[in-house]
Amino acid sequence: MNRLERELAEINLEEGDRRFRSLIENATDIIVILDETGIFRYCSPSAERVLGYRLEDVDGRPAADLVHPEDVAIVMQVLQNAVQNPRVRQATIEYRVRHRDGCWRAFEAVATSLLDDPAIQGVVVNCHDITERNRVEEALRAANRQIVNILESVTDAFVSLDRNWCFTYLNHQAAQLIQRSREELLGQNLWETFPDFIGSILDKECNKALSQTIPVSFEEFYPFLRTWFEVRVFPAADGLSLFLVDVTERRHAQIELLEMSTALGNAVEGIARLDIKGHYIALNRAYAEGLGYEQSEIIGMAWQDTVHAEDVVIAEASYQHMLLHGTAEAEVRAIRKDGSIFYKEFMMVAAYDWYDQLVGHHCFTRDITERKLAEATLLQQAERERLMAGLAQLSASISHRIRQSLNLKEILNTTVSEVRQFLMADRVVIYRGLANGDRIVTAESVQPNYSSILGLVINDTTFGEAPITYRQGHHVVVDDQQHQSAELQAFMKQWQIQSFLAVPILHGNELWGTLVAHQCSTVRFWAAYEVGLLEQLAIQVAIAIQQSELYRQVRQLNANLEEQVRERTTQLQQALTYEAMLKRITDSVRDSLDEDQILQNAVQELVLGLAISGCDAGIYDLEQATSTIRYEYIRFDIPAAKGSTIEMANHVDLYNQLLQAQYFQFCRIGDVGIRPLAGIHAAFVCPIVDDHSVMGDLRLFKQADEAFTDLEIRLVQQVANQCAIAIRQARLYQATQAQVTALEELNHLKDDFLSTVSHELRTPMSNMKMAIHMLKNINSPERQKQYLDILQSECTREIDLINDLLDLQRLEASSYLLNPVEINLQACLIHLVEPFRSRAQERQQNLQIRIPANLSPIIADQQTLERVLAELLNNACKYTPPNGEVILSVEQLEDLSCDRAIDDRTTDIALLFSVANQVEISAAEIPRIFDKFYRVPNGDRWRQGGTGLGLALVQRLVTELGGSIQVESSQGWTTFTLRLNALLDTTFSMSSK
Repeated sequence: MNRLERELAEINLEEGDRRFRSLIENATDIIVILDETGIFRYCSPSAERVLGYRLEDVDGRPAADLVHPEDVAIVMQVLQNAVQNPRVRQATIEYRVRHRDGCWRAFEAVATSLLDDPAIQGVVVNCHDITERNRVEEALRAANRQIVNILESVTDAFVSLDRNWCFTYLNHQAAQLIQRSREELLGQNLWETFPDFIGSILDKECNKALSQTIPVSFEEFYPFLRTWFEVRVFPAADGLSLFLVDVTERRHAQIELLEMSTALGNAVEGIARLDIKGHYIALNRAYAEGLGYEQSEIIGMAWQDTVHAEDVVIAEASYQHMLLHGTAEAEVRAIRKDGSIFYKEFMMVAAYDWYDQLVGHHCFTRDITERKLAEATLLQQAERERLMAGLAQLSASISHRIRQSLNLKEILNTTVSEVRQFLMADRVVIYRGLANGDRIVTAESVQPNYSSILGLVINDTTFGEAPITYRQGHHVVVDDQQHQSAELQAFMKQWQIQSFLAVPILHGNELWGTLVAHQCSTVRFWAAYEVGLLEQLAIQVAIAIQQSELYRQVRQLNANLEEQVRERTTQLQQALTYEAMLKRITDSVRDSLDEDQILQNAVQELVLGLAISGCDAGIYDLEQATSTIRYEYIRFDIPAAKGSTIEMANHVDLYNQLLQAQYFQFCRIGDVGIRPLAGIHAAFVCPIVDDHSVMGDLRLFKQADEAFTDLEIRLVQQVANQCAIAIRQARLYQATQAQVTALEELNHLKDDFLSTVSHELRTPMSNMKMAIHMLKNINSPERQKQYLDILQSECTREIDLINDLLDLQRLEASSYLLNPVEINLQACLIHLVEPFRSRAQERQQNLQIRIPANLSPIIADQQTLERVLAELLNNACKYTPPNGEVILSVEQLEDLSCDRAIDDRTTDIALLFSVANQVEISAAEIPRIFDKFYRVPNGDRWRQGGTGLGLALVQRLVTELGGSIQVESSQGWTTFTLRLNALLDTTFSMSSK
């Protein structure tokens, strides 16, 4: 072996030793070397990480000191076996070791005796910490025990099958349900054990669950077991899990319940079920027909809606009785759907759930209208006989006819006519009191030979004290006018009245009027029965008046109710229309991210749905304080304004409210500047607002005599909210797309950078390895010098690349430090340009330097400035073709824009450095030329490579110097202009002068 091979072998040995040490030091397992008696001779550094012991802690100590007392015997036995069997790997054992903190850790170890190996001379033990593994295994065993306990304790039968349909487990309930023991079934095939299951629903559903890996559930009757089962099947990685429940009793109960429900549903009597709040939740056909509803219409109604208001108290008392005693019965008046009233007898029975909690009640009803009418008729007849006893048949006829009519005029005319005939009086009239205290004759029956006073208005004072008597409910009899007041005498003489009988007609506690019988032919003395008859008839008239008034009120209420129903129906129809329109808009917001489509659809839906003149949507630019009408839909009478831009400053009052998220409506005439209108229109403006700002507005127009209703306003607000969601979604989507594009571009740049950097890093390394290899094998001094130069050059290139990366990192982390010094620009630039002259000559390029002779020294970071200019010159030479020109020029200007002089020796100046080369860069590449890792495609004419970091570093360094850099490329030239605000040393300038 020659010297070179021996040196290579030593190098390889040393390298292998380093790798071995690194492997041992960074291993997660512990390697221990013991002597034949179990004394520590070595332990790897991982022992400190795992157990907290360093080598000096255990060196020379017996291993038994750290082993659990119960495990010492097995450890020493394995050590003895290893000593007796050199180089034989012993069986793996588990034992416990005390951690430095006192806790015990479980280990798995393998021992091998290498006592005969001079390099080791001990028993090598490889130890692996299995504490966490043992904990996990114990937790799994505990979980399995818990699962088995749960499955054995549940009431459902549980069976598990493997993917070959063999039983792997079944609990006690399953064995009882299937009527087989576990020993018979475990390991057996389901279909072979129970061939009757083949082709059943169980077969199909289990295959479905296994093939589609979805849970299924079903119910099926198995004749051979005479049992209904509810089966739930759950797929697992190793097969299926089945839960079975015997539902035979439930199925029988369902059948019985169905039969009972059918019977109850067809019962003649009404049956209903109500919840705890008294709302109908179920009823049979007879119950609904009795109330005149369909069954579906009455579901959800309260029972109070079907009971007469005056009888609600009776029903509520019965309900309280039911709560105490379980049942209750009562009779009430019920109201049908058409408003008619009937009598019903009902029984309430309390309903309870499985937990004996009250959940409502059952109601059983029967129509007893005919019976109640018969009873009422009997009562009326008895009452009438009692009241009219002793009166003539004619009196009974009059009362009956009065009661049969609800027409007040007809009642009054019938009364005076019948009374006149019965009493054989000359005139019978009914006075009705007026609001001012006078009385008017509102009904009259008179003999043809006497004057009619119908419509006559009489002052109440004419009758003296009589009105007070009437109000007290007493009658007045005048059978001799000679003893009356002069006013009454004049009145009676004027109308030929010799005597009269008057009884009051009271409406409640108020005097409504009087019923008066006039005798004109002679003086008449009124008998008691005649007074009684008139008083009874006055009562009947009062009742008739009250009935007529009630009937009028009922008709008015019915009319009002019908109008309210019509209005409510119209509102509901309108609400349904608006809801459908809002749903369409919401669906478009959910299904699309196209802002234009959604908002245009929204304004169109509003115009067509509200039947208005037009609608537009304006989008705000809050920075410019403008609103642009982007969307509109016009039906008629509104000029177009789409695309118009509105200056908010010209309509401050309007936009101040909108920008505060306030909606409003108003009438306007010819709104010049926004939308000139031919006539007066009602306008409603609603802002489109998201969580952060006002994004725009919706404007709706209709005829001026049609204001926007509250329902329409709420609808427009909801549409505006949907528009805000649509705009926000669309803008978020656009921003996301932009971010995705930027990330894709950044990823591309990263890949390009990694590819370039890896190439740039490998190329010098390859050249360096080649130079080192040649240096080892070449003895020629000249050739060695040549390869040393290559090695030095490539090493410098590698270091420069790494420095660029590090400098860029420091610049981005704002940790780049400047060292301002006084710089002689002429000497600095001449020295900087010198290397580029030879480079330009080699490439047949013309390098020109244009430096003024009177450049003054400046104070700046010289190294950074030189690096910037060198990078610009390097790029210029790299991209300039042969025979092209590269020009470096400097111009000094006095900077009057800032004042940052340090002392009297310095003042600010502006320096313009420009590097121009005879090549043109496309306009598309200019915006990206300072990006990191970016290189102009196909621009490197000399194939010098690079990472694309140069100009990015230049821009960052110029910023650190407090300057700026710009690039222009046109007419075959590219120029980089660096403007640097530097400090001028005035002492030097004056001395030079």
